[in-house]
Amino acid sequence: MTVTVVGIGADGWAGLTGTAHGELRSATVIHGAPRQLDLLPGDLSADLRPWPSPLLPALDGLADGVHVLASGDPMFYGIGATIARRRPDLDLRVIPHLSSFALACARMRWPAEEVTVVSAVARDPAPAVQAVRAGRRTIVLSESGATPAALADMLRGAGLTATLTVLEQLGGAREKIRPFRRNLRIDDLNVVAIEPAEHAGEFVFEHDGQITKADVRALTVSALRPTPGWIWDFGAGSGSVGISWALQGGGSVVAVERRADRAERAARNAARAGVALEIVVGDTADLTADMPVPDAIFIGGGLTEQLAAACVGVLPDGGRLVANTVTVEGQTLVTALRSRFGGDLRSYTVSDLEPLGGGTAWRPRRPIVQWVLTKETA
Repeated sequence: MTVTVVGIGADGWAGLTGTAHGELRSATVIHGAPRQLDLLPGDLSADLRPWPSPLLPALDGLADGVHVLASGDPMFYGIGATIARRRPDLDLRVIPHLSSFALACARMRWPAEEVTVVSAVARDPAPAVQAVRAGRRTIVLSESGATPAALADMLRGAGLTATLTVLEQLGGAREKIRPFRRNLRIDDLNVVAIEPAEHAGEFVFEHDGQITKADVRALTVSALRPTPGWIWDFGAGSGSVGISWALQGGGSVVAVERRADRAERAARNAARAGVALEIVVGDTADLTADMPVPDAIFIGGGLTEQLAAACVGVLPDGGRLVANTVTVEGQTLVTALRSRFGGDLRSYTVSDLEPLGGGTAWRPRRPIVQWVLTKETA
């Protein structure tokens, strides 16, 4: 079965290539959003079919030989990419147009390879905060005319300063490029260009004194092997381990914390970091069935044999489990867990240089024993 996807911009029919014209003139059925179908000339013979809501089930019924309209480049956060993922059985032909990202970079005179792109269309735009915090120019693909204000609020809540430019109807006769202001009436077809004021520097966690120190946190995050997936952070406290893991790999966090005040603090840290985080307030021994399947699990507090067994059971193949402990009882437990489930035990001792009399001396911290397990199904 063959389906042809044709990208179209705000410049409509006039902006299409001869190849795209030929495809659409020969089409018998054209699917698309009403806004896209309205850009076509009235003399086409095709049956124009607006997408129903919800959209995804309609993709399962695409017939052989139909054509689909897409905004800009169909494979750049577009419906072409969605069809390719959902219908790998199709022979998908794609005729791209310029993407809104390419047009925005051209209008802003920004080298595209130096710009981060974030989609806010049915997605959490939190990665834009991460990019701005790192000092990177960012283009956000907006979901609606309300997106620019939401971005401004998000950046302000994260304590970041940046210049926002709204680019509307790119490539079309009604194109507008304006600095963002609260009183603007903004077209739903827009993207936002964000210019950071400066590099925000290293992220500093808000905490109440109960936080994994930066050096041990780095060793722990490395052992957890960051991915774009999910981490469960038990005994999350400030959320420092889970959030650091997510910042490294672009992932998301479920923070399990029994104290509501610490859970709220972890949520604030995640918002400032631009990390998607779900809070579960409760005892660490209570696993929630609705939590997303994790790629990694960190147990920083509340380790028990029951919790460890549940975590090992829920991890997918290749998933990582890391537990840190400083007490003798905890070290005895992880030794027993290693015997039962496998994995490795590591001991870390860190010393800090401190004043001693007229000189300095190394003061060792409490040793940390770390249990590291990679899930392998026999």
